[in-house]
Amino acid sequence: MSEQENSREETNEKVKELVIMRINAIPSTTKLSIGGSKTLSKEEMIEHVKRGDKEGKQIVQMHINFIRAVTSGKLITELNSLTN
Repeated sequence: MSEQENSREETNEKVKELVIMRINAIPSTTKLSIGGSKTLSKEEMIEHVKRGDKEGKQIVQMHINFIRAVTSGKLITELNSLTN
């Protein structure tokens, strides 16, 4: 494995760890519906992220999108537009 691939794999693992920490911070009663076909418990979300399967990748992408929206200010802009 090349140095670049090792770096990418390490980054992916760190992103998974971040997402798992974020999921652990939510209440145990929280559920997530993906595509309307499946409802996941908090524990199931964590397992999917750890496995890196299709659902896990969707969960990770959702968290990345949220973090980007917060850091770019887009989330605040959208929330403010709802009050006008």
